[in-house]
Amino acid sequence: MGGQTIIDVNLEESDLDAAGLNDLIAREHPDLVYSIGSQAFHLAGAAAGGAPQLFSSVINWQRFPQRAGVYGIANELSLSQELSLLRYLLPKAVRVGVLFDPKFNRERIAEAKAYSKDVGLTLVEKSIDNPVNDEVDDALLELLPQIDILWLVSDPGILTDRDRVEGIFQAADEAGKPVYAYSEVFIGFGASLVAAPDIPTIGRQAATLAQSLLRKEEPAAAVQFPAGSNIILDACHLAKLNTEYNPDALDSVNRLLECH
Repeated sequence: MGGQTIIDVNLEESDLDAAGLNDLIAREHPDLVYSIGSQAFHLAGAAAGGAPQLFSSVINWQRFPQRAGVYGIANELSLSQELSLLRYLLPKAVRVGVLFDPKFNRERIAEAKAYSKDVGLTLVEKSIDNPVNDEVDDALLELLPQIDILWLVSDPGILTDRDRVEGIFQAADEAGKPVYAYSEVFIGFGASLVAAPDIPTIGRQAATLAQSLLRKEEPAAAVQFPAGSNIILDACHLAKLNTEYNPDALDSVNRLLECH
């Protein structure tokens, strides 16, 4: 952002609380407040005053109160893109299971249920209000026999640590069910299909949107979906699970992993 003065506040390295942030913003009168991450967005929301607010890297931004003057780049691909891609690449995986904590994903899953019908999928969801280990394990074991594929969504309530993630993938693998995930890091755990937003593209989108807001230009949409994506298909793992993919859809895939 050439020509602009930037005041950087790293919440991990600073002892600044909500009151301190409010004082800082009141003193500096910024033209724009840019928040990276859910915690920063939450704090800035109470302190931004009349300044426009821009966010990125916020999990399910729809769970936060919607206010005028708030703009952002979503952390997730659009649901229409995610679900259409799944239908296109794995046409026989029509019953899609998902575990979620309603504190983080109530709105997104409700929207996904409507989108899934539009593309010929059936969403089988399990809401877990208090996702301790036993509850997640029990819900997963109940869910897996009902579905063709497990859809892993970004959810800090469900994906609490590495052990939980490994347990979910192990259970899915033992049940012979592929996993559709949102980040390429999950390929190492055994995901068969990944549709991930391209992080550098999100950064460029945020910078472009910030410049537009500083020029007092109103964007066409307050919140934009990531413009770039990385699609990975593990054909080798799908073969082990006896799950067919659509070979005519491979032009949508950035990386195809085959058996060697």
